[in-house]
Amino acid sequence: MNEKQFPSKIILNILTVLCALAVANLYYDQVLIVHIIKYFNVSTSQGGSLITNIQIGYTLGLLLIVPLGDRFNRKTLIVTSLVSSAIFFSAMAFSPNFFIMKVFGLFMGFSTVSAQLVIPFVSSNSNTPNKGKLTSKLLFGVFLGVLIGRVISGLLGQYLDWQMIHLIISFILLIGAIFTVVILPRDSTNKQSTYIAILKSLPEIVKDQPVLRETMVFGFAAFATFNIFWVPLTFILVRHPYNFDTGIVGLFGLIGVLGSLAAGFSGKLADSSNARNWNTVALFTMIFSFLLLSFTWQNIIGIIIVTLILDVGSRMNMTLNQGRIYHLDVKLHSRLNSLYMVTYYLGGSLGSIIGTRAYQNFGIKGLVVSSISILSATISYSLFKSKHKK
Repeated sequence: MNEKQFPSKIILNILTVLCALAVANLYYDQVLIVHIIKYFNVSTSQGGSLITNIQIGYTLGLLLIVPLGDRFNRKTLIVTSLVSSAIFFSAMAFSPNFFIMKVFGLFMGFSTVSAQLVIPFVSSNSNTPNKGKLTSKLLFGVFLGVLIGRVISGLLGQYLDWQMIHLIISFILLIGAIFTVVILPRDSTNKQSTYIAILKSLPEIVKDQPVLRETMVFGFAAFATFNIFWVPLTFILVRHPYNFDTGIVGLFGLIGVLGSLAAGFSGKLADSSNARNWNTVALFTMIFSFLLLSFTWQNIIGIIIVTLILDVGSRMNMTLNQGRIYHLDVKLHSRLNSLYMVTYYLGGSLGSIIGTRAYQNFGIKGLVVSSISILSATISYSLFKSKHKK
């Protein structure tokens, strides 16, 4: 393979699908949990602890495994991640009790970091200056995985038991690992000396990289507010005035996919000199979606439009953030991505908690006020930093 041509259009498309499959692994059980708790005869709150374990494992994987890309061959790490994820996901289907399943879920989340290894691999091994465009394509796969993971599991869950779905997905992941071995070139980037040195360097990198610090704040706020909307959305749609069943609710993930497609232009913006300003535009777009939600939530067309606008702003923000990061020192790409994604998912976890409690206690107003407050504070931070630079 001619590495100067990496990545070709075909390989980039395959890697985008691979990113989607890897990330979706984290979301299948968020829908299948209804069937899982019945199978093990556990309470809803106990069932929620499985999802928490998966997210904790994933966050630890982002922090501890992704930085290994700056020390070891990323291609090997990607293949290992896919195979390990498939093993633990299938092991969950054979769990003798719920506690063992939670343990396997923790390890499954921990190993499911291949998408966050693929992105720095492509960025570091490509000699194109349009890294934002490449990143945008791969991030579409990440967004696709977040949204369609719920859709696919919801649809398959009507016809197959959750164990069979786990086994099918595991088989697909193994196929993905084989494709990775075949299509990826060797990792040609320079590596660091030791893993311990890499971990010790993380605080120093945050201190020395103002662009990273800013994108970490932007990412934290955007994913927090994204989840403030998406987590309670099921409760909104199954209650008056909609009273939809879970199958229709799951299809809302497809609307999110359309929103992500609509934001495809943001990859080019990430390569521009005004990328930081476009970050602010993305956050204002998300604020607008929540303002719209406040007076259109009882109209299904309004909810659909809100979903589209929110996903455009969210994906635009994510693409700009990671595009800006990958214009920094190529030797730091894995660690930069690790630090960014850890704060990104911490924001998402906080958003899930805020969204659930805000909706239970204050309804739609709670979602709108909490989201706009977080986004407004983030924009204020950005404006303050701009004035401080001047």
